[in-house]
Amino acid sequence: MIPYITYRDVDNNGELGYFILQKDFPHYIGQITTYPQERLIPSIQIAGYYLWVTFNGTIRGNIVPSYKNIEEDIKFVMNEMSIWYYANRIIDNPKKYKQFKI
Repeated sequence: MIPYITYRDVDNNGELGYFILQKDFPHYIGQITTYPQERLIPSIQIAGYYLWVTFNGTIRGNIVPSYKNIEEDIKFVMNEMSIWYYANRIIDNPKKYKQFKI
């Protein structure tokens, strides 16, 4: 089973952006950005590229589950998202991401 879905949508600034959604609960959303952002969780860089996965809440909005070590759980999922995005999007279409290569 594929653990994530990628899609395009309007971000908080009203600009079209790329997002990655975790299929399983709690359905975290990461936004693919060209610069790191400081939010609840620091952005995770996609290896070898000037691209970051930035935590953007859950499918229900800016709601975060309230259990122990939630920040560590989110960091882990964001890291897995960056690895998955590299393996399933960047490797499949390297010309599209050539401009972001380090």
